[in-house]
Amino acid sequence: MNQHTRADYLDTALKAENWISRHAHRTEHGLVWGLANEAPNVYLHTLYAGSAGIALYYLELHQATGDSRYLDVAREAGRDLVDYVYRKKQLTCSALGGWAGYCFALNEIAKATEDDSFRLAARHCAAMLRDQGSSIGAGIGWIAPMPYADLTGQKGEREIYDVAEGAAGIGLYYLYAHEQEIHEEALTWVRGIADRLLEVANAAEGGLRWQLMEDIPWPFDAPNFAHGTAGVAYFMARVFQITGEQKYLEAAIAGAGHVKAMAQPIGTDGHLVPHILNDGRPHRYYLGFCHGPAGTARLFYLLGELTADDAWMQWSRGLDLGLVATGAPEQRDRGFWNNVSQCCCDAGIGDHAIWMYRATGDDFYLDLAHRVAAEVIRRSSGDADTRFWPQAEHRSQTDFIQAQTGYMQGAAGVGSFLVHLATTLQGKPVKVLFPEAPYGKLS
Repeated sequence: MNQHTRADYLDTALKAENWISRHAHRTEHGLVWGLANEAPNVYLHTLYAGSAGIALYYLELHQATGDSRYLDVAREAGRDLVDYVYRKKQLTCSALGGWAGYCFALNEIAKATEDDSFRLAARHCAAMLRDQGSSIGAGIGWIAPMPYADLTGQKGEREIYDVAEGAAGIGLYYLYAHEQEIHEEALTWVRGIADRLLEVANAAEGGLRWQLMEDIPWPFDAPNFAHGTAGVAYFMARVFQITGEQKYLEAAIAGAGHVKAMAQPIGTDGHLVPHILNDGRPHRYYLGFCHGPAGTARLFYLLGELTADDAWMQWSRGLDLGLVATGAPEQRDRGFWNNVSQCCCDAGIGDHAIWMYRATGDDFYLDLAHRVAAEVIRRSSGDADTRFWPQAEHRSQTDFIQAQTGYMQGAAGVGSFLVHLATTLQGKPVKVLFPEAPYGKLS
């Protein structure tokens, strides 16, 4: 039985900050952080693994504690980010690794600090990202080096479609830019992205399917959120939510139909969607944000919100029932490995559970969040004043262990989940809402 309290969660989050602060590096303009214990002199700026994501954690700590020094740290990170983005001529089209993530982080810093220089830099990022895009077919697309060349050995350029690396993810961040009034052309760009993705959809079992990229050169039929159909369909649902244009809702529902067709029953009333299909058969199940229920359930949750059809909500809950039927988070299998991150495993599952608890009031989700938090604390390392998490970022590289500082694969993201849980239990939830999340009315 879980013995941890709200105070335990916040204490662990603050000890994670203590550890992160030991990796801080002052630049000419502000602050960055070393990537990991094992790579202390590697300084990244990305939302995924660098200072942009860490800055958001400091914004949350400021909001949760009222301590102004956390806001000061976020401001200093923002100043260094401003210098960085104005110096760059080209960046990846990955939302979490490139212009889109910087646009988001800088605007969040601008809102917290009331400093317009950050907002101007966010607008610059939005414009630079569009300049790297191309008019293709019915709309806009991004042709870029194939992702994960170091893992696959495949090189060359392709048009990238998915949420994590390509157009659908860019589209979600441009929706944020539209809603936040960062750039007056953002909604026009969203429509162009959506129309191009409609054009490249393929008929598939149950509805429509989108691949990670054009003419993908390795077997990777991924139906879930980060790299596959669920993520693109989710983007389509969000475009309908903003524009009211039925063609986008129809595409989202067709994509959800394909995801449903790929699902397999797990436990009682549960189901999971395979990470990839291998010769048409389930290969393995991931459980986190990137390829598991914490990501894919968002599509069904949002469709339930948009259509008022409870069947979609039941599909969302069914994915979470499938997750716990595997024995997670206490039991770990091939799709739930030595990782506690926002992207792949525990922290992402925990935040998803908190959002669903806040949306539904269902104690099933609160219990899951407590269980995840207990597992996260159990797996932590550190001394009396610090907490950090050595882990394997990639399932296929189990021996490559790092204790990272960043948001999607490190202590900032784990700490963010613990702050979210502690403040939710207090009745005053604190969480920076990323553009990939459908829970806007709760923020």
